[in-house]
Amino acid sequence: MGDLQIILTIILLIIEVVAFAWLIIDIQKSKKNQAKIIELEHQILKVENSIMDLEKVIVDKIDVLINHQKINKD
Repeated sequence: MGDLQIILTIILLIIEVVAFAWLIIDIQKSKKNQAKIIELEHQILKVENSIMDLEKVIVDKIDVLINHQKINKD
């Protein structure tokens, strides 16, 4: 009976070590994925910033055209 308990305890310890190792590996993969997501979000923000800059240029040019039309009407 004592030998059986020792064998079961050793098997349980091995299972726990494997589960813990698997958890560590899973966490590391999650961190890599999270880093990729953050990098993609950073790139998206850069693109959005570029779009906003272009929109500002367009609005400024429209304002200039409107002002030219007003001047030509007067």
